[in-house]
Amino acid sequence: MKSFKIGLCDKRDRPRANPLEGNKMKQWIVALIALWGVSACSGPQVLNLVAQTPGPVEHNISYGPLPRNTLDIYSPKVMTADTPVLVFYHGGSWQYGSKDDYKFLGTAFAARGIQTVIVNYRLHPDVIFPAFVEDGAKALAYTQKSIAKGRPVFISGHSAGAHIAAMIALDPEFLAAEGTSICEATKGVIGIAGPYDFTPVEPVFKRIFPTEILPSTKPINYVGNKAPPMLLLHGTKDTTVDPKRSEQLAAALAEHSNLAQVKLYPGVEHLYIIGAISPVVRRSAPTLADTVNFIQEQKAAGYPGCRNQVKS
Repeated sequence: MKSFKIGLCDKRDRPRANPLEGNKMKQWIVALIALWGVSACSGPQVLNLVAQTPGPVEHNISYGPLPRNTLDIYSPKVMTADTPVLVFYHGGSWQYGSKDDYKFLGTAFAARGIQTVIVNYRLHPDVIFPAFVEDGAKALAYTQKSIAKGRPVFISGHSAGAHIAAMIALDPEFLAAEGTSICEATKGVIGIAGPYDFTPVEPVFKRIFPTEILPSTKPINYVGNKAPPMLLLHGTKDTTVDPKRSEQLAAALAEHSNLAQVKLYPGVEHLYIIGAISPVVRRSAPTLADTVNFIQEQKAAGYPGCRNQVKS
């Protein structure tokens, strides 16, 4: 039995306007977030500038032996025995980006009672697939054993990071190499603008994902009946990753009786869907609220995890 929902959010679903978003301010922010796609030090710095840290932050924790095997932990002011943990993998075409760009994300979730782990992983040209997925799995296993210690864990990512999260969730070999499994390690997945059925066209992507192993690089090819609940978020104006990628993955999950939901945000572009987690441009999309609600829904259901299959 299928359980596949597509939600099309209209503007009434979105948070109220931030007072920072006057016309001149909005034009300035638009330009800076556009720079996010070509600069490592413009868009994220603006979003991080207004981020207020609600609780303790730990930087550069090593989860493995390599220089890029590091993570940051943003904790709520008050921690409890069941405080959920969100592991986040940044985007950047598997070539760029850093956990340091996502203070705005870590602080936003921590302020809502979710301990947030932001992961660095190896990038091209130093590595090709599957090295960055291996790093992601190692970071999740570390989080499970050394940070969460029995508390519920969710994984998320944006763009290339969503691809990494989906690969970890659907291909069991990555977590098996770390002595665990997706059913043990996590209670749900939130994919944001992810390329789940990606066929490289540009030369650089053909180097990252060699033709001879291409089928093994696509999360959609690993869908089975043992997936945790998934929430897939995508903007309809995304010209970097086609929103159909999220719809196709959700449909494939539903074919195998997994619970999957797609939320499409009208007029939202590839970078704005993640930038909207910051209060600077939160009006752009309800990415933050939908992610928090998804985690709360799983809690209310008793964190079913891989037991989420729809009954026939």
